[in-house]
Parts: sequence; C-alpha cells; structure tokens
Amino acid sequence: MKLPSSKEQKFVKCPNEKAFTLLEVLFAFSIFMTIVFFMVPVLQIVLDNKDSNGRLQEMEWDVFCSQVKKEIRISSKVEVVSGRLVLTNNNESINYEKYGSNLRRRVNSSGHETLLQNVSSVTFTRINNSVKIIVKDVWGKEYNVVVHSYIQWVPVV
Repeated sequence: MKLPSSKEQKFVKCPNEKAFTLLEVLFAFSIFMTIVFFMVPVLQIVLDNKDSNGRLQEMEWDVFCSQVKKEIRISSKVEVVSGRLVLTNNNESINYEKYGSNLRRRVNSSGHETLLQNVSSVTFTRINNSVKIIVKDVWGKEYNVVVHSYIQWVPVV
C-alpha cells in the first residue's frame, strides 16, 4: 500500500459523494438576494406606519377644530357637565363626550358620530365667553384649542 506524499493530492473524491457546484451556489445566492431585496421595502412600510398614524391624527384634529368652532360660535348656550361639552342651539342639545378611545358627538342624546379616534383623555373648560378643549392621544401627544364665541352666553353659576 502506498501512502500519499505531501506533494500528492490528499483529497479523494468518492463516486457517491456529491458537492455543491459553483452554479448551485450562485443560484442559492440569487434567491437569497431576491428575498432581501423585497424585505427592505416591506420593513420600511412597517416602520413608517407609526409616522402615518401621527399625521392622520393631526388631520383629524384639524377637521375636529373646524367643526367644533363652527358649532360653538352659533350656539346660544354652552355648558361643561360631567366632563362633557353640552351646546344648545335651536332646541337641540349637542353633546361632545369621550366614548372608549373615541371622542363622539350626539344630538339630543341619540346617535354616535365619531369625531376623533385614539383619544386617551379629553378636558373641556369654559372660560367666560370661550371654551378650551385639551385632547391627549394614545401616543402621548397633546392638542388644544380655544374657541371664542361671538354670541354672549348665559353666565356660569
């Protein structure tokens, strides 16, 4: 029996052993790179979703401010009762109140119009002839608005 010398080849290929060829390695690498290529945009979409929720909340706040300013300015009577804002206009009672994680509007104690979503707390304060509204969302951001009325309301007793 002859022993291989250090100059001779030490690896012997057996006929039943199979190894990866360069073509197979390139094919596996191309599949891996395709998966990575499509995962990067998906991760960006998932991470940017948090920012889009904040922008959506700000847009909802702007629409809410416009609506509540219009309604407060045409109301004949404004009261803050048990954490709710009660507006009286033409024999209609309009309530703004927190309901779960939403701020809702009800007319004559019926209906359910959602004005703001993802709300953690709401504070209504009547100051002379104006109303201050402070809203805190579930992400901790605080929004506030002071609405002045052109109509003189009944004084708070």
